[in-house]
Amino acid sequence: MTVGRVGETGGVTVDDPRPLTPAENAVLALLLGVEFPGVDALRVQAGSALVVGGCDCGCPSIAFEVPDDAPLASGLSSRLAPAEGVVSPQGEGVPGEIILFVDDGRLSYLEYVYYDAPPKEWPALDRISVSTQSR
Repeated sequence: MTVGRVGETGGVTVDDPRPLTPAENAVLALLLGVEFPGVDALRVQAGSALVVGGCDCGCPSIAFEVPDDAPLASGLSSRLAPAEGVVSPQGEGVPGEIILFVDDGRLSYLEYVYYDAPPKEWPALDRISVSTQSR
């Protein structure tokens, strides 16, 4: 298994490998539901990826471990996958973002970016609008 390179700036906890929760899987599937270069390989990886860590702030961001024999995504020009989610705020809150990191062709980190209090769980899917970005 290969662990994605996360925590280069600190702030990532390391956990025993575990399967994705239904909420984690749903958010990842939503981001991988749009077309972009390399997405087919990332979809295959998602089926066998394990969670091996998360953010130490308490938000639901997670680090992935992907089997070494999983197909590698190619055609990506950045660590950031082109698919990005914008999270609509609840009430008067500030919108958030969900971004997906891919290192060396492998899923590495799913991050919930927030601008106020750290969320404790992934948002409901109907609050996430996914688009592709040029990177």
